[in-house]
Amino acid sequence: MTGLPLEDFHPKIATFIAAFQENNDIGVLGGRVHLTEPRTSCNSIDGKKLYDRIQVNIPFATHTLSWQVLFNSMYPEDPPDFIFGPADNDFVPPLEEIRSLVKWDPDDPLSLKVVICELIEFYKAFQIEEISQHTRLQFEYASLMNTRKFTEVEVHMPHRRMMQTWETVVKFLIRLPVNFSEIPEYFTKLESPGEDMAILLVTYQHPGEKMYPQLYLSPSVEYALGGSNSLRIPVFPNDGCLFTYVPQVCELLENMIDLVAKGFKKRQEYIAAFLSHYGRSVLEYDAESFEQISFLFENQDFHFLLHVHIPPYFPKDQPEFVFQSVYHTTSTGRPFNQTVKDYPYSPRWTGNEMAVRAKTFMEEFITDFKRSAVTAGYSR
Repeated sequence: MTGLPLEDFHPKIATFIAAFQENNDIGVLGGRVHLTEPRTSCNSIDGKKLYDRIQVNIPFATHTLSWQVLFNSMYPEDPPDFIFGPADNDFVPPLEEIRSLVKWDPDDPLSLKVVICELIEFYKAFQIEEISQHTRLQFEYASLMNTRKFTEVEVHMPHRRMMQTWETVVKFLIRLPVNFSEIPEYFTKLESPGEDMAILLVTYQHPGEKMYPQLYLSPSVEYALGGSNSLRIPVFPNDGCLFTYVPQVCELLENMIDLVAKGFKKRQEYIAAFLSHYGRSVLEYDAESFEQISFLFENQDFHFLLHVHIPPYFPKDQPEFVFQSVYHTTSTGRPFNQTVKDYPYSPRWTGNEMAVRAKTFMEEFITDFKRSAVTAGYSR
């Protein structure tokens, strides 16, 4: 929702809501809390409705907590009351321990956010108490916390009355403490702004019997690591535990980030070597991600283009050469070209040696390419 109609609230209450709408990223995912369903508890003297109640929809461990916030427009400086959703009937936080309510500051616009953040902390503790009824889940959580590496964790268990149904699932949402600073800036600036993060969602069905892990990355990180198809997290073993499995996923991400960072530097070196050797023949090259460079070459009066496509995980993955005739097309009118993925190559070579050996291969291959273009292609 873009925002509530603040002009329809009591001015004092509107101040709390406006500040919350501007600063409401909460939880492991940093998701936005949506404020909806404005209502009123009474009318003003002139009969105009003044809203003083709202519903806050809070993202929590892939669920949404729907809580009612009840101000009183007759006494707008008083702290609000809260009504928690039907699924949270057993959640009864100790009011005397909620400092932001006990010491409510009506002059601080962020007071509402502070209260809700504190209530969420109590809700987290409530959920941990809920899973203590199940030995496996309690062990998984306690052992993960004992590593002291994974401090941002949300756990959600359905209401006790639902625990007998076959649909019961318990979810652990874990923010992975992975350093993304080594990812080249080029990748992160292309996608939507926001914090780089990696989230592991672990779903237990029939508490503790079946476990399903899923990895979620922020868009820029996913793009930098080659897209969702490149991400294959380890299978969770039947006798596995979270405190050993989660570090494996972290290590996988860290290794991929290291490969991407090193690959970026190696692509720079590779492009620089080609520019040094064949600079006069360069048509264009990618000066940001260093993923492509194109040349116009001539061999015995036969002119052709060479497009070099450099993969993200270079030098582990081999560059692709695309030879293109400037004279010939296919039957559909497209430029005649031939892609070569298998040629002499070693990831241990320096960029300079790769450039030299590429030229040697090109000089050997161009005769076959010219013959193919003449026999299979159509003259322009």
